[in-house]
Amino acid sequence: MAEKDPHFLVTRRFLPLFVTQFLGAFNDNLFRQAVIILITFKFAAEVSISPPILTNLAVGLFILPFFLFSALAGQLADKLEKSYQIVWIKLWEIALMILGAVAFHIESLPLMIIVLSGLGLQSTFFGPIKYGILPDLMKRSELLSANALVEAATFVAILLGTVIGGMLVLSEGGLQQVSLFMIALAVIGTLSGRMVPKTGQAAPDLTIQINIFASTKSLLKSSWSNDVSRRAIVAISWIWLLGTIFIAQIPDIVKNRLNGDEQIVTLFMACFSLGIGAGSLLCSKLLKGVITARLAAPGLLVLALATITLFVLLPGPATETARVPAGLDLNAFLSVPINSVITVLMVLIAMGAGVVIVPLYAVLQDRTDRQERSRTMAATNIVNSGFMAVGSLVAAALIGFGVSSPQVLLITGVANLLFVHVVRQLQKSL
Repeated sequence: MAEKDPHFLVTRRFLPLFVTQFLGAFNDNLFRQAVIILITFKFAAEVSISPPILTNLAVGLFILPFFLFSALAGQLADKLEKSYQIVWIKLWEIALMILGAVAFHIESLPLMIIVLSGLGLQSTFFGPIKYGILPDLMKRSELLSANALVEAATFVAILLGTVIGGMLVLSEGGLQQVSLFMIALAVIGTLSGRMVPKTGQAAPDLTIQINIFASTKSLLKSSWSNDVSRRAIVAISWIWLLGTIFIAQIPDIVKNRLNGDEQIVTLFMACFSLGIGAGSLLCSKLLKGVITARLAAPGLLVLALATITLFVLLPGPATETARVPAGLDLNAFLSVPINSVITVLMVLIAMGAGVVIVPLYAVLQDRTDRQERSRTMAATNIVNSGFMAVGSLVAAALIGFGVSSPQVLLITGVANLLFVHVVRQLQKSL
């Protein structure tokens, strides 16, 4: 076999894992979006609680397991055979999807929240395995491309799950369709998971530390003591924070600055997801399999410049401007030249994020010992979650003090410059 096999995508070394993680991300977002739509249009009125409060509670309970159980997940991924764990985790997903179907049938919001938390816990245990097993399955020259495909597929799956979940859930018979769809996806994902090759135990003699707080502290301390892992984790977590803040501001900007309807919100969400995927693949193409962080600093500069340009081009609040008619649909929106430029900028920002994040994951995998690789990826998940949670709280606080959504994006864009030094130091240490 050639040193660089362009067809590794269709080999058993990669395809089963690729399909399994794609369907898992699809299912998580399909169920989560269905629950969010039900909360917004049905349950909030019944329980007299604000939809944003319930929605943020649901999302928070999905993310919480990443804080609490990532350290344990990383230990298990390093100690045990990863392919066996994938099967058990996917069987767990089937059970959760069946329980979710029951929750939809009886229209029980508490049960839906329990299932959503269970999916967060399941994703917590799958993440370190997914990233930890890739270097065992791939040649070193393929690792960057494999990460690019995984990241691209993940964001496409997030987009598809979000769009389809939102479209189906309130339609006639939509809950039944969503239920059957998510159970089928879990079953197919389990079958593909059974085909992932065995790679052997990475650290069979590892003693599992059950205390989740002590193990989390120990894991973070270990990862933080290494210059390469610390800098890569910080930069990766920053990109996740940036993406979270951008996506959260899109509905307000579309409605109150661009006078668009829900089609434009979907358009921008699609641009962001597909842009990250395109940036991931572009990064792989430019670096030609070389594991390096040399594109991270230019990527952050592009993010800063594109965000500042977006801020300058965005019109003022809808109540103060008559640039465009209210309630523009997709065709009318894109017929306005400046809106096409804004759309391109959204894609460019997302591509910049993809260019930054993919090589950093590959660096972490390549420069971490096999015996502790999954624990390092688990530490990354913990810090990612912390960055996203804190970033969301800070953005909400800024808006509460009167800062506009475009200004929040501007602050986030300029903040990219703070991390240029981090990734340059990372590149020097490689």
